This record gives sequence, C-alpha cells and structure tokens, in this order.
Amino acid sequence: MSELKISTFVNKLEGVLKNIAAFCLISMALLTGADIISRGAFGSPIFGVEEIVAVLAVLTIGLALGYTHSQKSNIGVEFLVSKFNKKLRHNIRCGTNITSAILFGVVTWRLVLYAQSLKAAGEVTMTLELPTYMIIYALSFGFACFTLTLLKEVAEHLLGEK
Repeated sequence: MSELKISTFVNKLEGVLKNIAAFCLISMALLTGADIISRGAFGSPIFGVEEIVAVLAVLTIGLALGYTHSQKSNIGVEFLVSKFNKKLRHNIRCGTNITSAILFGVVTWRLVLYAQSLKAAGEVTMTLELPTYMIIYALSFGFACFTLTLLKEVAEHLLGEK
C-alpha cells in the first residue's frame, strides 16, 4: 500500500523537530562549557545561563518526543506482551497508541490553556525575564506533534500498513 500523505507530513515534521531538538541539546552543552570556562578564566559566570539551559532542556525533550517514539527509542516493558502472538501484540500496541494519543491530546490542550493564562498574567522568567508562555507554547507544540505521531501509527495499523 502507498504511504499516507499525513504519514509523510508527520515524518518530515518529526525530522525538523529532531533537528531543532539536537540544536538545543548542542547549545546546552556549549553554553554549559562556556559558563565553566567563564567561571574559571574570568571568575564570573555567564548571566542567565542556568535559565537558558533549562529552557533548552524543555525544548529538547518536548520536540524530540515524536521522533523518539517513531524510532522505538523509548523505554517499554514488554516482558508479558512479548509472549503473545504477533497480531495480539499489534492490537495491544494500537490500543496503547490510541490511549496515549488521547492522554497527550489532553496534555497538549491543557498546556495551551496554561500558556494562555501565563500570557494574560504577564509571567516571565526570573533572571532574563523571558516570556514563560512562549516556552509552554513550544512545549505544547512538541506534545501536539507527538500526538500526531501516535495517531499516524494508529492509522497505519488500522489500514494494515504496519
């Protein structure tokens, strides 16, 4: 069967988000290294580096969820499930993906509502005064893309493509 158009879109989106997450991860390492060098060489840390690293960590995790799931790189406990036949294992995986998509869809929705409340309140980070709502919106986008990845796998299962 030919690949679904939504499947192609989600795969490309996963790739873009994976690259952004990788950039965030590399930036975290470079900033941490620069901060250590700055403390040693100049006796002074880089202003706000802890806050920036925390934001980058949130983005790294949130944006990499979909790609990690599609690569089966997440941790799964399959001791019992591995004993079942292949069809039952696939049906269990499909049910798990449906349940997870519902859960992460709700998480996405609640994150968007939370970001809206932070925006209305004018919340900012403590040191650099970055708008907190933008970080939460980015995280909710990552969760939305993860939900799309889960729904893509459900569609592929139901259409017999996997």
